[in-house]
Amino acid sequence: NFEAFQDSLSDGSYGPAMITLPAGQFRMGDLNQQGDDNEKPIQTIKLAAPFSLSRFEVTFAEYDRFAQATGRPLPDDNGWGREQQPVINVSWQDARDYAAWLAQETRQPYRLPTEAEWEYAARAGTESAYWWGNELSPERAVCDECGTEWDGKRPAAVGSLAPNPWGIYDLNGNVDEWVQDCYAET
Repeated sequence: NFEAFQDSLSDGSYGPAMITLPAGQFRMGDLNQQGDDNEKPIQTIKLAAPFSLSRFEVTFAEYDRFAQATGRPLPDDNGWGREQQPVINVSWQDARDYAAWLAQETRQPYRLPTEAEWEYAARAGTESAYWWGNELSPERAVCDECGTEWDGKRPAAVGSLAPNPWGIYDLNGNVDEWVQDCYAET
């Protein structure tokens, strides 16, 4: 098990549920010839220090608290609801600003994860295409044909499906996540 925690915000409420992942090494990229060209070449990545990642996708409830505190407009929920739904319709800059606000509120070093940190967390110590294996598996992710009630219709509320072995939810499917790095074709 990994260390889980929530930092206090300045108003006495709590920030997102976080989990600390260990330093480690992994092979990043298309290890199973199922990905895109931009997932090559395969690289060995060493993460020299532990880091923390939100256990869940950022919810509308969490993001709305930030938006209201900073005078930003609330993002559109496409009619799917707010609260425990993963926030959508936010830009990379919005996501960075949210992380900077969390850092200011908690006095802890919040930021978006790097692409390597995100993939390390998503793989959860495996070398398969998904943490559970190389094939889509019913009820493991929300996507067009993953076997859930939400497939191709709308995102599921965060944490609706099982976490990966490291205790992190929804890294495969549901909604896209932003990472710190800028996109490069390689």
